[in-house]
Amino acid sequence: MIIDKCRDFQLFNSFFLEHPMNDGIFSFEFVKNNPNLFCGYDEKTGELRAYINIYQYDGNIFISGASVRKNMPDNINFIIKICNAFNCDIYADTDIKTAKILLLKAGFKKLSSNLYVRYKKYG
Repeated sequence: MIIDKCRDFQLFNSFFLEHPMNDGIFSFEFVKNNPNLFCGYDEKTGELRAYINIYQYDGNIFISGASVRKNMPDNINFIIKICNAFNCDIYADTDIKTAKILLLKAGFKKLSSNLYVRYKKYG
């Protein structure tokens, strides 16, 4: 997976509508204008496969995003690379079972039923 800034916001808008973030608190404009929006593109076709949004909430840094189905190995690497680029603890809040599995495989620890953290000193 190629990790890059968003290359085409019209294409991203279509992807965003087809693969919305589950919590529903983020509008397209919020995500689009976030300087910490990262997109994952297929290495062969250049197709947009996933996006990650890093944002601050309540004094903590959170990660959220969405992906096409059956993209788990690429998503794990995508999350790890993005988290490694930030020198802080990163939290995630989700109630989606596959997202929870993905977070655990990417080094997050479960804090409560829907809250996870990946400590900056991963290991």
